Amino acid sequence: MKQLLYYIGVFAGCLVVLTSCYEDKGNYEYHELEEVTIDTAGTGMLAEYAIMRYDSLRIAPNIYFEGALVTDESLAPLDYMWTIYSATTGVGANQVIDTIGYHSVLDTVITRTGGAYYVQLAVTNRHDGIRQFFRTMVTVSEVFDGGWMVFYERADKPGHSDLALIYNPWVKANSTTNRIYENLYSTNNGGDLLLGQPVRCLDIAVSLTSGNNYIGLCTDKTLVGVSENGFERALSFGDFFYQQPATETPVWYGQHGSGVVSGYNSEVLINGNSVYTNTYSFSATEGRTTKFGMPKRSEEDEVGELAPWNAELAHATNYGVVVYDQTNQCFRYAAFNSSRFERFAPQDATKYGTDMLNNTGMTMLMSDWGKGTSVSVSLRPHDYCIMAKDNNRYLVVTNFSSSFPTDNDICVGMYKLNGKCSGIMSATTMAASHVGGFIYYGTGNKVYCYAYDGRGMAKNTWTAPNEGEEVTCVRMMKYYHGTVYGYGMVPNADNLIHIATWNEATQEGHLYQYKIDPASGVIKGKACYDYPIPGKVKDMAWKFSLQ
Repeated sequence: MKQLLYYIGVFAGCLVVLTSCYEDKGNYEYHELEEVTIDTAGTGMLAEYAIMRYDSLRIAPNIYFEGALVTDESLAPLDYMWTIYSATTGVGANQVIDTIGYHSVLDTVITRTGGAYYVQLAVTNRHDGIRQFFRTMVTVSEVFDGGWMVFYERADKPGHSDLALIYNPWVKANSTTNRIYENLYSTNNGGDLLLGQPVRCLDIAVSLTSGNNYIGLCTDKTLVGVSENGFERALSFGDFFYQQPATETPVWYGQHGSGVVSGYNSEVLINGNSVYTNTYSFSATEGRTTKFGMPKRSEEDEVGELAPWNAELAHATNYGVVVYDQTNQCFRYAAFNSSRFERFAPQDATKYGTDMLNNTGMTMLMSDWGKGTSVSVSLRPHDYCIMAKDNNRYLVVTNFSSSFPTDNDICVGMYKLNGKCSGIMSATTMAASHVGGFIYYGTGNKVYCYAYDGRGMAKNTWTAPNEGEEVTCVRMMKYYHGTVYGYGMVPNADNLIHIATWNEATQEGHLYQYKIDPASGVIKGKACYDYPIPGKVKDMAWKFSLQ
């Protein structure tokens, strides 16, 4: 035991000697950390923010580096990153973290859906990698329960379409806000662009519960359905069909029926010169549950090139769809739930000099539904078509809403427009009144109002305020659904005109909104809403809302 203790003592003594002889040759430099401070005092920043979706959020804290306020980001070795993420957890919570800024000041549009979020700033010192953090709460509210939709070809992306939504007291009941939301499709779909030039935007009320519907966006290259509240793509082209067609070449997207009776309303698509319909029933809890079936066919003779049109408020039990054959210059119909196109009964040729349904001798240029047999909930309007025959233009009025295909007087009016309607030969757009006996048409930089019942001269109602502006689209405030329309749910129904223009030189679009006298079409005063549009507008429509 004494020997063991001896050796342990010798070993310990050696360790002491070796340790005392060791020289630390390490090259260490000790310095204080560079001070980075995020300060909100005196900046006017809020403790919490409450904004509407697509509002711009600006947060500008003071950043200090080594005690000095950073006024030029290039002079401080700091990196900035703003992120947004859900403040809620659990089932159904969106846990995606989005980066929304790379500068000391955040100034960006918030596109996240309604909810509570944290917005956080991380400031990183590039010298040592140390980070400082700032975080604030942001509550985002949804507002897309109504408004006026504007469908346009992007000025910065020719050959691609996008959608804007106007939100003001004239087009959204009980609104005190005036604003425009631009590029809603691309913003809500990861920056994806909608291929093709605009054909039609339409909010079909498959459900009478707001939020269960989708908006159809039809271009000359595709058809998609976007959610009613968020504008996220819910349906791609193939999703509309039980069996997708071989070609994706839509020319028209519409609807059929006044929406009053469930089960007698349809979507209508003309694709590759084939006509598809989708009959649906209303559901308070579900949206679209049916799809386009097989295309309509004709067993008697070939159907020629079809106009981009269908009679949208035709009598739903008498007609399944009504279209116009440009090649054979005739209207055709398919009976309700029938797959076969047929010709109408011969019309009284003595009235207009020809059979105005089966042999018009005309080419359809543009059309709209308007004043008819009723303006009540039943909503039975007539169709107003500007048609061309040689160098003449005619307004042809047909009644598919309260007629039978066996009737011989479905055409209820034909008005020659030459000599009465200035600029009619170059008209590019039209809109028909549902309560007054007049139409609007746009040509060049002007909009004219023609009172066809009075058979006088068309009056120049409006002229573009800026040089170079050309009228591209004119629409009136109305909606096809008889219940929604008839019970006053459409704000300012028949009392608003929407005029879109395009300036080719400046590549700028505009939308003007005016109140009108619904009986005469005369614009009331000079008050208007004027919005810049980032493209050329081709279609506009009211966004459905139960208010």
